[in-house]
Amino acid sequence: MMSHDFKIVDVTNKDELINYYDAIAELFLESFEKPLSKELWQWAYLDNPFGEPLVSMAFDGEKLIGHYAVVPMNLESESESVLGFLSMTTMVGVDYRKHGLFQELAERVYDLINTFNQPAMVFGFPNENSTPGFIRRLQWVISDEYRVMQITKPSIDFATEKLARVKTADSLTLNMEKPDIRYWRTHKPNQQWNYSNGLGVKPLDGVADVMHLGAGGSLHDLSLEQDYNIILPIQEDDILPEGVSTSFPYRFGYRTFNMTTAPNIFVQMSMSDIF
Repeated sequence: MMSHDFKIVDVTNKDELINYYDAIAELFLESFEKPLSKELWQWAYLDNPFGEPLVSMAFDGEKLIGHYAVVPMNLESESESVLGFLSMTTMVGVDYRKHGLFQELAERVYDLINTFNQPAMVFGFPNENSTPGFIRRLQWVISDEYRVMQITKPSIDFATEKLARVKTADSLTLNMEKPDIRYWRTHKPNQQWNYSNGLGVKPLDGVADVMHLGAGGSLHDLSLEQDYNIILPIQEDDILPEGVSTSFPYRFGYRTFNMTTAPNIFVQMSMSDIF
């Protein structure tokens, strides 16, 4: 990491983080060329039922120039639970991108996670531009096998067969059976959806997203009057049946802490779709 004179601030609770909203919103606008929704930010960071966010920020004087954050989102299987943290809104100001801030801020957050001395995981869905940095600088494991696939009535069996490889008793995913988690996750501002009988679906225009499949849920319970988008693990040599098409790739990555073996993860839209 490069040496610099920037001030670094670590925030580990919601009450303190509120004080930095204006500065975060300003950097967000610069980084993504669109305004930050305060309602959405509050939902993700402050209303989050899992606990406190972990945020590391760099300042040049009073100006926020770097931001790395995770919000808690624990993952569970039928037999275990790990501390989960969803990687959020990584930002470095345009004029400050040669100081190693991305790696420095992320590693500070990861050091905080290590201090819990529990099995933990940071995970996320990096885009094509950020993927190399997450692999090279942050030692993430990133999979390219996931795709958002559009499925139709005849292809429910194909999708179910694909999910059987990753949806197992020991696979980690979000636990939507807990009422506070279910309420929070299905009440994202302006994008509410329903979860019942182990099946979470978000309606869209002409198609719907399969957001979550719980232990007792089945794709065969879907209403078959429309098409659905769903995350599936797809191999390069897979032959897609009629009624199945690729909407877009969906990279998934993670880094583990205090874990000796690679985790089995059931990747679902409920674990992403935050911002």
